[in-house]
Amino acid sequence: MIFKEKIGVQSVRLALSVFAGSMLIGGYAHAQTEAPQRIEITGSNIKRADKEGTSPIQTITAKEIKQSGATTVLELLKNVPSMGTGGYNDTPDQNGFSRGVATASLRGLGSTSTLILLNGRRMTPSAYANPNNGQSTLYDLNSIPISAIEKVEIFKDGASAIYGSDAVAGVINFITKRDYQGGEVSANISANDDREFGRQNVNGTIGFGDYSSQGYNVLFAVDYRKQNATTVQNGSNDIEAKLYSDINFRLNPYSSSISNQAFFYKERTPGALSFFTTGATVINQTNCDASRKLVGGPEHNIAATSVLRGRTFCNYDLEAFTDVQSKGDDVNFMTVGNLKINDKLSAFGEFAYTDSKRVYRSPARSISGTSPTTNFLVGGLATPFQAILPVGHPDNPNKDARSAVAYRFENLKTGTDLQNESARLVAGLKGSISTWDWESAVLWNRSKRNEVAHGFLYLPTLRKLITDNRSLASLAADPTISPDLTNIGTAEITQWDGKATTEFGSLGGGAIGFAAGFELRQEKLKIDPDPINARGDILGLSTTAINAQRNVSSAFLEFRTPFLKNFEMDFAGRYDKYPSFKGNFVPKVGAKWTVTDGLAFRGTYAEGFRAPALSQVAAGGAQFFLNGTVDPIRCPNGANPVAGAEQADCSKSVSGVGGANPELKPEKSKSYALGMIYSPSSNFDVVIDAYKLRQEGEVALSSSTFLLEHPADFPADYIVRDTNPLNQLKDANGNPIPGTGPLLAVKTPWVNQGSTEVSGVDVELKLRNNLGENGKLTTSLKSTYLISYRRAEAPGDTERNAVGTNGGLNDWATSVGSIPRLRASLTSVWEKGPHTVYGTLRFTDSIAQYRRYDNETTYPVPYCHYGSGQPASATSIQLQPNYNKYFPDCQMASWTTLDLGYSYTGIKNLTLGLNIRNITDSKAPYAPGSNTSTTVQQGYNTTLHNNFGRYFTLSARYVFR
Repeated sequence: MIFKEKIGVQSVRLALSVFAGSMLIGGYAHAQTEAPQRIEITGSNIKRADKEGTSPIQTITAKEIKQSGATTVLELLKNVPSMGTGGYNDTPDQNGFSRGVATASLRGLGSTSTLILLNGRRMTPSAYANPNNGQSTLYDLNSIPISAIEKVEIFKDGASAIYGSDAVAGVINFITKRDYQGGEVSANISANDDREFGRQNVNGTIGFGDYSSQGYNVLFAVDYRKQNATTVQNGSNDIEAKLYSDINFRLNPYSSSISNQAFFYKERTPGALSFFTTGATVINQTNCDASRKLVGGPEHNIAATSVLRGRTFCNYDLEAFTDVQSKGDDVNFMTVGNLKINDKLSAFGEFAYTDSKRVYRSPARSISGTSPTTNFLVGGLATPFQAILPVGHPDNPNKDARSAVAYRFENLKTGTDLQNESARLVAGLKGSISTWDWESAVLWNRSKRNEVAHGFLYLPTLRKLITDNRSLASLAADPTISPDLTNIGTAEITQWDGKATTEFGSLGGGAIGFAAGFELRQEKLKIDPDPINARGDILGLSTTAINAQRNVSSAFLEFRTPFLKNFEMDFAGRYDKYPSFKGNFVPKVGAKWTVTDGLAFRGTYAEGFRAPALSQVAAGGAQFFLNGTVDPIRCPNGANPVAGAEQADCSKSVSGVGGANPELKPEKSKSYALGMIYSPSSNFDVVIDAYKLRQEGEVALSSSTFLLEHPADFPADYIVRDTNPLNQLKDANGNPIPGTGPLLAVKTPWVNQGSTEVSGVDVELKLRNNLGENGKLTTSLKSTYLISYRRAEAPGDTERNAVGTNGGLNDWATSVGSIPRLRASLTSVWEKGPHTVYGTLRFTDSIAQYRRYDNETTYPVPYCHYGSGQPASATSIQLQPNYNKYFPDCQMASWTTLDLGYSYTGIKNLTLGLNIRNITDSKAPYAPGSNTSTTVQQGYNTTLHNNFGRYFTLSARYVFR
């Protein structure tokens, strides 16, 4: 694995050397160019002649979109180096709080800090209430039709002074085609070399009317996309499956011992709720097909002390009911129109509709009586359930004692059918009066989520197992045991906005540009759980219930001041008023100095904010389970329970309660950028932008890990434990120790907590070579190099640099994900006549998995969180002994892939294309995780890498003239 790491880095270095060499071919002769027209760019309301303003913007053109091979907006943005971890990938491993949504995360600050615009106006967030940090606001990229996009502008600077809340890390503006005439139909089909991860896409675009001569233009665009389901087993060829099997003991014969052949655990003392979990008193049924029978051994990662060691049991294959790509169908429709009323006035409008469907499979639900299951109702907790069979129960094999039972209802239909719909309508007018240009529009955008879940267990029927001595078989056959559950969510924004721009006065470089505008916006969020779940009648299923709305009013000003012909400054400010806080003003200032025709410097200072999401300030909110929670009292090192505790205490599923906080304040940020634009010739451009962004008062749930390991810092009721003395740990004299019972629940309310500071450098190079009769060659490099990523969970915490590490391991007190130091892509496009050949080399840096700090504590010797050999004082480790064998350097490897493509336009009006992503079939690097066989994971980092392997896309496009 170390050798692979070096190969990846050397590949990038070689590619950069080739690029530097080819730069010399381009020459340095300057060419005369016509004065460019004035254009409007993302991040400013004032039109300008130069597309490079005071702030950094990356533009992805329609041509680049086609050459990327991307069939969705998500696929397109995942290849942008400035996108960090913190976005969701629309993959089956998403949690239920955001399932089916695809989001973006600039600078790794989460989807809540990246504002998504469509033609310069914000989209409504999706109808979810996600309690995970950085995910409370989810703009769904699936609702944007890729066929209608003319270009994407990524504004990589704080933009709250222009656009308001959520633009802390930047803005992504999807701009649709305008004044398009004619039509085109395109289709593509994709799959990897194992014929898995199949996708099919058909789209059509038609536009008619010449705006300049006829006074109108209308565009219609339709996308239909289908994806096939791929199971865990079938999708494992392009991950490090052997490592996944040897280290995590996944993708091997053993999956789960809980099946429809029950396990019975005898109660130690009558009424103790404590059970023998090892030895001959444990009885299990084995009336299953011979192919499912296993004898537990070390090859299954079954410890010598486990009840399964040496025991024959019936295996339930969880992975047979788990997909790595879910079945789905997406339909996107969009129409854009412009109408000239007279020379001074025109009207415009947009209508868009999206219907996105996903089918998520899941294993059958189970019960386990060795510990109680927390049950939820709206606003609190319902009576817990514990499957304990009384003496005399027909299934209880113990005639003299109660028995806890573990059983899986294999016969029930399971999974979730999800539909996300979105509708968007914009109608507006724009015109000019005297020296003023103005624009005003009304926006209505609504998203709806309809989710039908199958296979959850109905408590009134399930309790009859105990109250009525019903057998497990009769309960499984009872039609009332598992009702379908329908959860419905809607999110909506209604907005009226207006702006006006003009020029006045005269400075050394020209007239002063001025813009002013307003927004009046109403936001709504309503989430209704199924009534059965809302009243607490479903086993272990948390609820989300919200019905809230708020009105937001905003006003902004912007100036462009060309003090000299080669020096200009921008000034912007915006005031926003939210009901939960009196008001908020954020400024921005930028400057650009053009030293020569080919050299300019620029810089900005911006303040930003993010208002708390509706789900964080309104009554209600999301409840959740914290899976894999380590109890630091009963299992201090995360692997071995203390005397009197259970192995389950090392990886528990405990309930979490968040709770709205109307006293939340907006998150605040300050960002700085300094850049250089250098064009030594008309063929070569260099853009370098250094940045630093600090975000404070971030709204997030309190950390459950920090809470459990620092209980003295919180109120006593934030941690709920079993108070039964029989279940508490015992002192040397055999007396119960208060506060040591099994962990049941934690309270992690929304708070304005610590800060995140990120700094780095973006580098973009572009070289255009004219090869004469051999065509032309265009080569570009885009890269993001992180200098620091520092996180403090609470004010006053020590901030540690997490770059190049799994930040939450590097500093155990934080919740940071994997932060690669370098992400880069090098692309070359050769065009000659009807032939176009293009290739892209992509690189993602390695990630260290060391534990170094715990807030103010610095460990004497850093140690690997995984594997073995940690110090005795280590807490909450993941004991994966085989990890050291493969990764003695405790690093997740870097990843280098090569994409190649070819398109042919030699047939009239027809373009044929072939795109091969990852042509070298480089496997996604192994990413360590929980070693429990019940944890659903995929063996790689889904936000940094993919499991497609060598992936083919065949495409055809026909243009109607």
